[in-house]
Order: sequence, then structure tokens, then C-alpha cells
Amino acid sequence: MVTKLYLIRHCEALGNINDTFQGSIDEDITDKGQRQLDKLAERCKNIPFDVIYSSPLIRAVKTAQAADRYHGLEIIVDPAFSEINGGEFEGVKWGELPVLFPDTYNKWRNDFAKFATEKGESMTEVYRRVSLGAMKAVSENKGRTVLIVSHGCAIRNLCCYLRGLPLEKIGGCEWVDNTGICCYDFDDDLKPVEIFVNDCAHIMNDPSTAPHKLFWRNKNSE
Repeated sequence: MVTKLYLIRHCEALGNINDTFQGSIDEDITDKGQRQLDKLAERCKNIPFDVIYSSPLIRAVKTAQAADRYHGLEIIVDPAFSEINGGEFEGVKWGELPVLFPDTYNKWRNDFAKFATEKGESMTEVYRRVSLGAMKAVSENKGRTVLIVSHGCAIRNLCCYLRGLPLEKIGGCEWVDNTGICCYDFDDDLKPVEIFVNDCAHIMNDPSTAPHKLFWRNKNSE
């Protein structure tokens, strides 16, 4: 009995185009983000979702609603899938971060697994939060098709976990684009197998913004 898990990153939001550290700030989506959602809805039309989970942030909820457009399922909002709380980084321009917080920003760029702000979450906490949330969702829906809509940093952590890698190896895991789709199959023992990561075929002619921004990426992902 196979359990299938899809992960989708939210569409483009205002924080993506404003070049700020968005984190847990509840930014709305952009016009381009809405276009991405219309394409995502068509992409998801024939995927037989049985249950849909979403981060509580509006950019994720609207993305989950688009994925659900032709399914009519209840969207389960779960903070386990929210984005990292970046503490004092949140709302700050990416170009200002290395000046205001040089040591912490260096961790983001060069030692992502050890990133932590004084007022927010550590990467270790994010890794644990999203992995526990995902495995709970999968274990409660054996034999079904599960969708989780989340965020760039959160999904990167989750993909690292699902590959069986410790957090220290996250540098080898790519960032997922806005509305990019990942897919994993689980066997009866809930052992995951990666089917694909960051599939963006539905937005090839209208690509996402954030993954191409210098400050959004860390050294090990470039």
C-alpha cells in the first residue's frame, strides 16, 4: 500500500519581490503569484488528492486553495508547515542583513544548518517541526494521497529529512521555486522514496522570482 505525498511551495508573494526576509510575516501574494496559482490549479486538476494541509500564512493558504480548486476538499491549516520565524531578520532587506547581522548572516550563507536568530527559530527547530508534522500527516493517511503546502525554507528542511539526511547535509538540497512541486512515495513502513523535486512545468513560461535572487539563496545551494 503506497502513500503518496506532494509538497508545493507557495506562489510569489510581496516579500519575494521586495527583497526582504519574509519568514513568518504574513505577506499577501502578487499579481504574478495569482497567475502562477491559475496554472497550478490546472496542473493539480487530475492529481487525486485525498487530504490537503497548509501553513497558516495567507500566501500558502491561497496556494492550497488553488491546488484544491477542482477537488473541494477541506484545507487543514497546520502551523507545523509554517515558514521559519526569522526573528530580527524579518522584514529587513536582504542587502542590509550582512551589515546589521554579519555573524548570523554568514551562517545563512555558509553554514545553513547552524542558522539561528536571537528572537526567532533555529534551523534545527524548523527541521524537527516540519519533519514531525509531515510524518504525522502521512501516518494518519496511509494509502492516501496527501498534499502539504508550505514555504521555501520549510520545504528544503523537509526534503532533507525525507532523503534520510541529517540537517548538516541540507546544503545538498535545492530550493524549490514558487509553486514548485515535490513528490514522495511511502511504503507500509513509512519509508520515503523521492519521485521528483521542484517540478515547475506548469510555470515554464512565467517563472518564479525568489530562487533567482542572490540574497535569497545560500552559498551551498548555488
